[in-house]
Amino acid sequence: MTGSAPTTGTVRGGRGLPRPLRVLSLRARITIGSTAIAAVVILLLVLVMRFQVVSVVASATRTLLDADVDPYVATLEVDSDPDLSAPGNAQLVAVVAPSGQIRLSTMPPRVERALGSLTSTESGTSLITVSGSEYRVVIEHPVNAAGRWTVVAARNSQAEAIVVDDLTTTLSLTGLAILIAFGIASWALATAALRPVNRMRREAERLSVAPERAELPVGPAQDELASLATTLNAFLARTRQVTERERQMVSDASHELRTPLAILTTQLDLASLDGDDAAALAAHIDRAKRSVARLSRLANDLLTLSRIEDAEEREQDGAQPTTTWSDLGDEVMAAVDRVRLIASTKDITVDFDLERTPDPVGAAEPRFRLDTGGMAQLVTNTASNAVAALPRGGGVFVSWRVEGDEGVLQVTDDGPGVPESFIPVAFDRFTRPDEARTSRRDPDPATGGVPVPGGSGLGLAIVRAIAERSGGTAALRNVRSGGLEVTVRIPVVREQTGS
Repeated sequence: MTGSAPTTGTVRGGRGLPRPLRVLSLRARITIGSTAIAAVVILLLVLVMRFQVVSVVASATRTLLDADVDPYVATLEVDSDPDLSAPGNAQLVAVVAPSGQIRLSTMPPRVERALGSLTSTESGTSLITVSGSEYRVVIEHPVNAAGRWTVVAARNSQAEAIVVDDLTTTLSLTGLAILIAFGIASWALATAALRPVNRMRREAERLSVAPERAELPVGPAQDELASLATTLNAFLARTRQVTERERQMVSDASHELRTPLAILTTQLDLASLDGDDAAALAAHIDRAKRSVARLSRLANDLLTLSRIEDAEEREQDGAQPTTTWSDLGDEVMAAVDRVRLIASTKDITVDFDLERTPDPVGAAEPRFRLDTGGMAQLVTNTASNAVAALPRGGGVFVSWRVEGDEGVLQVTDDGPGVPESFIPVAFDRFTRPDEARTSRRDPDPATGGVPVPGGSGLGLAIVRAIAERSGGTAALRNVRSGGLEVTVRIPVVREQTGS
């Protein structure tokens, strides 16, 4: 019987997260994560916009300064003794003659004191700091008959800074409001997205007291949650199937063990009563040995069936090894030889035939999802059942052949067959025909002369389990001419040469 080992330890989600975040709910982690990403994006946008504003304001200031100096430059280029008028609109302009004399100035005194150093500065735009104040200035050097003049226009950079700071504050407050709104929206969306998970959790809690066929709800959307619910439903179905199979096996095994144990107890009681009669005691011990052998066969068959089913569960997610037709044919011959040893005690003939249609040129030899151990079990169980049921001098024929895309193992005997009512349940666990093939068992005096079947009732169940594990089928029918025919079909797995 299959079972699952207890799991120790605790599975913790968010292993890659910082420790403080691991204790938070999934909803909180989603909200915090999305809000943090949004905060980074908003911060980058604010910085980029601030940089753009600084660039735009600086460019606008340069344009204004150029407009301030252009009239004076144009005048000085054609007039060596111009009559300069003061600029309007609080413009800061200064004109320095080639002699160093300030011909015109609307500059603050502290800036005027720095004009001397600006006469030797190249034309262009620059920043100067005077008495702690920063000014953006444009310097031009027009030349006329009187010499090289200097025209300077200036604006205090504090105005630029005020504009940029005000805009930055506005952007920051707007970004903060957007971030708060985004966090609230993330929380609401996470709540809505996790609502199906909460429904699944409540349904999972209900499954503990729900009918066995209850399932988790699968939403109409083909999303990850629907895939999760489908996967969990498949898991639950497999778990229920395994549990039901184990429960049925335990129930059947308990029922089947009751009879041989009762018989063994009776035989031992009779042996204790005949302790003074050596011959009777020996007979009782011999019959007790046969009962113990039957119990041993039953235990071995249960273990074999459990191993087959356990291997089938493991192979559902992995590739099952394949075996060639020839290797399986060799195992058929070896298994037939072993059955012949049992059949020889009843003068029963066991023959076999291996038949394979030649494959096309270049085609690989047929392969099957069946190992040699499984083939040995198939032949041994079916042929041994036939030998046990046949009268002295009977015959058994085993064939292994390829029909189309299937490998066919067929075991036929010339015995009495089985009741038609038994055929539909022949491959169920612990089932035996109640007449014909079991009535030939020798009666046991310890049971009141009632024939005692020697099989465990698991042989054909093992045959079907091996066939289904290999992707095939097993069938049983009475032959019209007399006898029983068991047929196992295994699909071919074609593989290219050299693969």
